[in-house]
Amino acid sequence: MFGVSLGRRAFCKILGGAFLLLNGLRLRCHAQAPQRRSRVVSVHDPAASGAAKGLDNADLDAKVVREMVNRGVLAFTGAGDLRQAWRQIIPDTSRRVAIKVNCQIRGVYTKAKVVQPIVDGLLLAGVPADNVLIYDMTQTAFDLAGFRRNTGPGVKVGRVADFGGYSRILYHRLANLLTGGHRYSGVNLLSRTLHAPGGSWDCDYLINVPVLKALDGYCGVTLSMKNHYGSIGNPSEHHDDIMEHIPLVNSLPEIRNKTRLIVMDAIFGEYKWMNGRDQSYVARVDKVLVSKDPVAMDRVGWGMIESLRKEHGLPPVAPQPAYIAKAASLGLGVADLSRIDLKEIELRGKKECT
Repeated sequence: MFGVSLGRRAFCKILGGAFLLLNGLRLRCHAQAPQRRSRVVSVHDPAASGAAKGLDNADLDAKVVREMVNRGVLAFTGAGDLRQAWRQIIPDTSRRVAIKVNCQIRGVYTKAKVVQPIVDGLLLAGVPADNVLIYDMTQTAFDLAGFRRNTGPGVKVGRVADFGGYSRILYHRLANLLTGGHRYSGVNLLSRTLHAPGGSWDCDYLINVPVLKALDGYCGVTLSMKNHYGSIGNPSEHHDDIMEHIPLVNSLPEIRNKTRLIVMDAIFGEYKWMNGRDQSYVARVDKVLVSKDPVAMDRVGWGMIESLRKEHGLPPVAPQPAYIAKAASLGLGVADLSRIDLKEIELRGKKECT
């Protein structure tokens, strides 16, 4: 048996050379790999809020908004018709679909006339009405938003508490309608038994329908990712670490893996944070945005809010929404505007541009 004896210095030299070679190959492969891109579709129609003079669901033209949502879905999927588009979004139409809205503040909120075309698309694709659920943490703005609670047959609408409540096992606080609950949580089982008139629910797919809203003093903006603070049972505990916690919530498998579409209701936009029934800083934007990338959606939405603030003589949001870059670093999506393909559709005059 023949062998070669190496000194320590020679061995380290060979090992170091091998490391540099492998590292160089890794960097070269990384440099040659195509960078991820994301698509966001924005549909604008100034007639969307032309039904009346206010800033609520009743002031939307349902026919115009329906066309906006449908055109956005078609443009995003590239499908030839709506049924095909929604079957592309929902691969298995026998499964359950949860729709997360934002109805906790009465100044600006997700409107029923924006959600209805989504529901109709699901039904057109073949999803049973009993398998569609619209939810938020509270029903504070349900009346203004045009939603009516229903925990019985058909399309369900209600609070998380109506459909199993939130998990209460260790540090887990997700809505049970996203997880199906935890089998080992006796407290959770009791909660679901006593406070769930709609029965237990476990969605397979998730559609996020946030609004365009600033959040001065917290995370700058509250868009698609912050909307899931209504999907956890303890959001008030995570305002101090909000920039870190928003990405973590959205990285949970029950949210990240189940999300099939994001439709931002930007018919109206609140460009300065106001609590309660205050619409002093709510503007007509008349847009609907469609994407699957929560990071790209929030990056585009942030830019829209900054434009509104500039238009109304306000400084940029503070603090800046650092959570967007953090979410991108976790692989949740694209924050770089140069890698976001924004397709803008103008329905009045049928002008389209990319």
